[in-house]
Amino acid sequence: MIAFMAPLVLASGAAPAAPAPQEQAQEQDTRQPVPIPAPLPIPQDKASADTTQLPQGARAPIVTWDGRVLQEPDPAFHPINHEENYASFAEVRDANLWTKLKYIPIAPDVYGTLGGELRLRGELRPGERFGAGPQDDDGNFQIRARLWGDVHIGRQDSASLRAFVDIEHATTTGLESVEAIIDEGRADFNQAFLEARVPIGSGEIKARVGRQEVGLGGYTVFDMREGANTRRSLDLVRVIGKAGRIDGGFMIGHPVTERKGTFDDATNTDYDLWGLNAGYGFGEGAHSGRVEAIFVATDAMRGFDSVNPAARDERRTLSLRLAGIDGPWNYSLEGIRQWGTNGPRDIDAYYLTAQGSYSFKAAWKPQLGLRFDLGSGDKDPNDGKLGTYGPLFPRPLTYNGDLGPHNLTILQPSLGLAPAKGLSLNLSMAGLWRTSVHDAVYSLGGAVIRSGDSSDARYFATRYSVSGRYALNPFTTIGFYTNYSDLADAFKPGRDLFYGATYVTFRF
Repeated sequence: MIAFMAPLVLASGAAPAAPAPQEQAQEQDTRQPVPIPAPLPIPQDKASADTTQLPQGARAPIVTWDGRVLQEPDPAFHPINHEENYASFAEVRDANLWTKLKYIPIAPDVYGTLGGELRLRGELRPGERFGAGPQDDDGNFQIRARLWGDVHIGRQDSASLRAFVDIEHATTTGLESVEAIIDEGRADFNQAFLEARVPIGSGEIKARVGRQEVGLGGYTVFDMREGANTRRSLDLVRVIGKAGRIDGGFMIGHPVTERKGTFDDATNTDYDLWGLNAGYGFGEGAHSGRVEAIFVATDAMRGFDSVNPAARDERRTLSLRLAGIDGPWNYSLEGIRQWGTNGPRDIDAYYLTAQGSYSFKAAWKPQLGLRFDLGSGDKDPNDGKLGTYGPLFPRPLTYNGDLGPHNLTILQPSLGLAPAKGLSLNLSMAGLWRTSVHDAVYSLGGAVIRSGDSSDARYFATRYSVSGRYALNPFTTIGFYTNYSDLADAFKPGRDLFYGATYVTFRF
């Protein structure tokens, strides 16, 4: 894959450019305390008779055979690759090597798309899980390579069919602690689905069947797990609709049981889920926002503490979210309610997250932000009730997923800076409290890091994070991330946690 990608790197030039939206979402937003809400969806299938609408930006003009002036497109990658649409590239496909890969004519009204990603990352993880279990103090090296293809049959203004395949290969070398499935996954189908699309007036309905990534809302309920070495996908039947500013859908299926071998991932039929989602966008441009709701019903084996064993967990999760931009202000507010049963216990849990920032028109474009998270904890492990919030497929609170939102309260101010074109830096400090002193401290996957009876203190740790990224060109981004968590004395013996990573990501 490196040999195949090299001409694209050279063709793109070495001049710094504004970071592609995909890289911002993947290598910044996944880690930053105040992520910028995703822009409202813009239909990409409305090309007029006189112009070709392109995903982003413009370069040198292109003159077609009939004298129309078009613009050479700049890359505009999405956090989820199958959401990209290159139907409008038909007339500009000869602009460069990248456009030729994004629109490959096969037959009348049939075209294909090729894409890929290569990410190289070095990590340091001293003090994993605050010193609990095996440790890795001398670092490891990760490689993630992805290659995907897309075939579209039919016109944009009529019914169409689509087939999408995404193969991922991820390896980790030199990790001496716990090598989890998020670190290692040999070549396998990360995505493989068929989709039928029917336009209805100004809207459309899609029916999709197969393995697919899902990212909804603020990625609090469904996240693609970009920060890990292996991404997350689900085996689903999805129906997706859109009409004007309103969108929504239905899904039913199962998560994927991930394994470390080659082409051995399978459907986890012991974990059932179905759900509904709906959203509405309002306003325009710098004064716009979105409200949305997500409901998910799940049935799986889950455990949350060392007192009660894992049990059949029939959980209902309802999320309500408001996010938007109002001039220099950027905000997001989400509340999640959970109920159901965990074995003989009734579930009564919740999660609140609020993020806001203000951007100044000054040198280095400073952005001050504040984040607050409140994940419920169990007040009494022996009362026959379960009050621990149990996230489904969430975005991690930090890049390395050291802590999960279960029984955790966070207050985190931050500062973002843009010292030069294509360069961004972020600094943050967070106080971490247990919401309930009778409940444990958990990892993102739900493993107990400190038991509920390990201390009667509420304050757990202070966390400091520094990260930065630089876009070498529209295809290549380099960056770093560090996270130091100072464990409170009440929870020692134990180690302070440090995580550091440097990476380079190339995508085409």
